[in-house]
Formats: sequence, C-alpha cells, structure tokens
Amino acid sequence: MNSITSQLLFLIQVSRPIVWPVLPLVYALGLHAARAELNSVAIAQMVLLTFPMNLIGCGLNDIYDYESDRLSSRRRKIWAADVTPEMRPFVLEACVGVMPLVGLGACLTRNRDNFMATVSLVAMAWLYSVPPYRLKERPPLDSLANGLGYFLLPLMMGYSMNGNPREMPIRYYLLAVCVAGVHAIATAADYDADRAAGHRTLATTFGRRSAAALACAAFIASWSLGNFNSGAVRAYLVTCMVGTAAAAVVPRQRVIASACVIIFAGFMIAAAFHIAGF
Repeated sequence: MNSITSQLLFLIQVSRPIVWPVLPLVYALGLHAARAELNSVAIAQMVLLTFPMNLIGCGLNDIYDYESDRLSSRRRKIWAADVTPEMRPFVLEACVGVMPLVGLGACLTRNRDNFMATVSLVAMAWLYSVPPYRLKERPPLDSLANGLGYFLLPLMMGYSMNGNPREMPIRYYLLAVCVAGVHAIATAADYDADRAAGHRTLATTFGRRSAAALACAAFIASWSLGNFNSGAVRAYLVTCMVGTAAAAVVPRQRVIASACVIIFAGFMIAAAFHIAGF
C-alpha cells in the first residue's frame, strides 16, 4: 500500500462510510432543537463529523479489536476493513493526525460549549478503545460511552450553536440512554466473536437476552418519559421497542441482527422526518 490513493481508500474503508451520516444527523437534530442557523461553520462541522471523526472512532476501535473482528463474519461483511498488526501504526498516525482538524472546526464556532463538546467527543473515542482505560471492555460503561459519543455530545455541538446545552430538555438525555441501549444489543450481535477473542462486553458478561432486554427497557423509558411531540420519533421508539423485545424473547443471532438493522435504518428515516417537521 504505497500510493497515496490506495492509502486514502483504505482509511475511508476503515472509517465505515455506511455510518458517516449518523453523527451529522445527530448534530443536525441539535441545530433543529435549538433553532440554530445552518451556516457555513455548522456545515463545516457536519462534514468533519463524517470521514475525520469516524476515522478516529472506528480506526482506534479496529486497531485494538483485530482478533474479534477477524472472527466476526458480520463485521467482515459489513465493514470489510482489515487493520492487521502491520497496519496499526499507519492507522494510529492517521487517527491522531485528523484530531486537530476536528478541533479546528470547533474553534471556528468561537463557542466554548461547542469546543468542550467536540474535545469531549474526541476524548471519548480514545477512552473507549485505547488501553489502559478501554471503556469498551468495562460494561456497562461501554454502552454508556456510546450514548455519550454517538448522541449526547454531537447533539450538544449542534445545540450550542444557538442554545445552552446545560438547559436541554430531559428527553435528549433519554435518547442518549436509548443509544446506550442500541450499543447493548449490538454487543449481543457480536457475542460469539467477542467471547472467542476474550473481549469483555455487556453481552459476554450478562448474556444476550439481558443485553437485548436492557435495550428494550431504554426505549420504553424514553417513550414513556420523553414527552415527544414528533410523530416520527414516537413511531421510531415503538418500532425499536418491538424489535428489541423480540430479540430479548428469542435471543438468536438472526433475530438480534434484524433488530440492529431496524434500529439503524429507522434512525436515519426518523431523524430526517423529524427535521422535516413530521
């Protein structure tokens, strides 16, 4: 892998293009909630939340998860990135190299709350995957870290553009709990590979059924206590409740994987419809 083009393509593969829309969508939800303007700075931050931020999060994860990734047919099929031990130094350098770029986007906002949320997002990605902290193997901190990193912090980044993140309604924190639940059921989907590799996750510690039940409880709590006015959000929560409940009742790989697909695809649809006013 000597050419710049092949190196860039490899890093794009590592960054999981399929999940690039997630963080910008969450950021956009924060903008929408605070009724902030979609200006050039906000657009720049949303772009930085695609390849650069996902390279940091996914790249660091792949560096230290080679054994479980190698054993997981699901991960190979979806991600297809193979960060071998020989490639680890290159990927680590790339991850560290784009961190200042993500920080620069926060500096452009001239907003302290935005800067703190952005720095915390990068720090969370490091703490989640890299030893000695490696929150990924400290359940339930593994799931809670995902609730922060994949929802609450990018939401705060967007919300800070026209509001005070410390005054956000409770429903956004409940949605962050839902994202923690999403991670919980994802650990159930990766149960076999993680167990074979000796990784300690929420599912390998407490079992697949418990992980799916925890996800279901998170969606039920959010739906019950969140007081959501958006029909798209309410429909999404109900759909996720049904999917995770089915996985808890029948904790088989196919059922769990189907629930994960429903949750991921449903989020994209629900977020777009919510921003559009449905």
